[in-house]
Amino acid sequence: MTALIYWVIVALWLTVLVTVVTAAARGKYEVDGTTWLLLAVLSIDVVRNIAENFYFGLLWGSRYGVFPAAIEAALARPELLILPKILNVLAALMVLVILLWRWLPLAARERSEALQTMSAQSAQIAREAEEQRLLFETSVDLILVIDRLGIVRRVSRSSAAILGYAPEEVVGRDGSTFAEPGQYERLNAALGLLAAGQHVPEAVAEMRHKDGHRVTLSFLGVWAPGLDAGLVIGRDITERMAAAARLDRLAYFDELSGLPNRVSLLRDLTAALEAADAPPLALAVLDLNSFKDINDFLGHSTGDRVIGAIGARLARAGSDRCRFYRSGGDEFFMLLTGAAGSDEASAAVQNVVRLLEERVDVDGYRLFVSISCGIACAPEHARTCDELIQNADLALGAARADGRKISVFTPAIRRNARARQEIESELRRAVAQQEFVLHFQPQIRLADDAVVGAEALLRWNHPERGLLAPAAFIDALGHSPAAAEAGQFVLASACAAAADWREKGLGALRIGVNLFPIQFHSRTLLDDVEQALARSGLDARQLELEITENIALGHGDDVLDVLKALHQQGIGLAFDDFGTGYASLSYLLRYPLTRLKIDRSFVQKITDAAAPEHAAIVQSILVMAHNIGLEVVAEGVETDRQAAFLRARGCEEAQGYHFARPLPRDAFEAYVAARLAPSAICQG
Repeated sequence: MTALIYWVIVALWLTVLVTVVTAAARGKYEVDGTTWLLLAVLSIDVVRNIAENFYFGLLWGSRYGVFPAAIEAALARPELLILPKILNVLAALMVLVILLWRWLPLAARERSEALQTMSAQSAQIAREAEEQRLLFETSVDLILVIDRLGIVRRVSRSSAAILGYAPEEVVGRDGSTFAEPGQYERLNAALGLLAAGQHVPEAVAEMRHKDGHRVTLSFLGVWAPGLDAGLVIGRDITERMAAAARLDRLAYFDELSGLPNRVSLLRDLTAALEAADAPPLALAVLDLNSFKDINDFLGHSTGDRVIGAIGARLARAGSDRCRFYRSGGDEFFMLLTGAAGSDEASAAVQNVVRLLEERVDVDGYRLFVSISCGIACAPEHARTCDELIQNADLALGAARADGRKISVFTPAIRRNARARQEIESELRRAVAQQEFVLHFQPQIRLADDAVVGAEALLRWNHPERGLLAPAAFIDALGHSPAAAEAGQFVLASACAAAADWREKGLGALRIGVNLFPIQFHSRTLLDDVEQALARSGLDARQLELEITENIALGHGDDVLDVLKALHQQGIGLAFDDFGTGYASLSYLLRYPLTRLKIDRSFVQKITDAAAPEHAAIVQSILVMAHNIGLEVVAEGVETDRQAAFLRARGCEEAQGYHFARPLPRDAFEAYVAARLAPSAICQG
């Protein structure tokens, strides 16, 4: 039995040894250095135990007859009996050597590495804690740590700057209590996401500052599992939102009047026209006729305050159906929705016009503005935004042209505008292709019926309509940019013709040239005159420039300065169509005039059957002109009776069909030559 126990122990230790060796050979387990040392010690002890128990197993087995008795005799010697003890000592020594040589240094190194790792982890934790502390101490953004119930557990010091609450006033309270009432639902939904461990996407919420004003925050949140809490970061965007609002107002509102601007008009008008159930609507454009005078004479600052006062009136007059806009300058728009037609729109606009024409008190001035207005309706007159605005503008132009306050668009207005546009295009072509020609109407000295001059009159040699008189195009040309080039052509051609007549012996005839208003606007009249005289060689005293009352009234001191400079060069200046406008008689003294031209409308009334007052008017003009040293030319003389009347009253010169119609250049030269004595021609 004793021998069997030893053999069982041997078998068990062999099993242990085989298992350890097999596992180490296969590399089944990943072990560190210390474990390898322990396995080595175990292996030594296993070998020792196997040897010792194998020895005693043989010894006791032979003693009890399991093995031959000779084995016992061989193993029972004293020196062999002590062998297991020697093996125990040797094994213990080997283990001690291994422990001292390998395990203790390895264990010390691993302990040192473990301590270093723990130290690094502690330092990392300390750094993270410090960074977190600094973040909460120095962040300009609002940082909140919120638990699953929405209670603030920690907050950054920036809460004092952003919300006006010190951190200790925020911690322990529900975060949503700092929000504006209308934001509770949004914030509670965000807290629900955090409590569920989800991220909160960036959102905007209105918070309430401690002093009561609103603070706009842009915030986002994440759930931090390590903290078992939600981390919320909010950024104050109050100023940014205010700046965005200011930019939005600048984009859609007019600064002076406070009304929506043209961009808003286009947006609202497009939306109204494109709506599926769009009601009929009317668009009116309102223009302040006298606003330029306010700016010119009282200053732009006063003009700006007038615009502000007008805008305030319109804002008060606005409603859900009636909205007002300022498109710039002195132009306003009125959008009336649900208008039953042009009659209802006109009535509504008439009320607005009366409101705007009431007195405006600004800067100590009592001012009045007059209004012109054009109206277009949809869908009656237009179906698109651009077309409606265009038609309202066309109606405004018609109101101005007709002297009315309000004009409603009609197709005829567009046809007239298109005709003006077409003639404008044709006038530009006429200048470019030199289709204009000059005719000349003789000016007769009544004392002896001698030709002393001519008025240069423009004709248009139209390629399709033939030769056109001024009545067909002169008004359109006067308002066209092409008038400047046409005026230069007339001036140069007239001077060249007069110089040529002198060369041909027809005498030093005076040439009269009508001026367009645009020639004063362009500020090149002096240069144009000097160039025309220089190129033609004409004496300045033979040139007479004719201005109308409209030019004198419309340009004031600008005209006066130019006319003085021309007069100093010896150029004659005639006041044309006198008596037909509104010029004050003081203009006759103010301007350096040399001649007055009585309008044909007065001359034609001098007949045998005419009322005495008609003749008295002409006679009064003659007396007045002579008293201030002006010579007189009577226009439109068609009868001998008129010529005789003028001659008897001392009128110096006349022109009209009674003497000759306007003639082409060749015909005019023949006319003058026929009235000259043969000797005079030879002497020329």
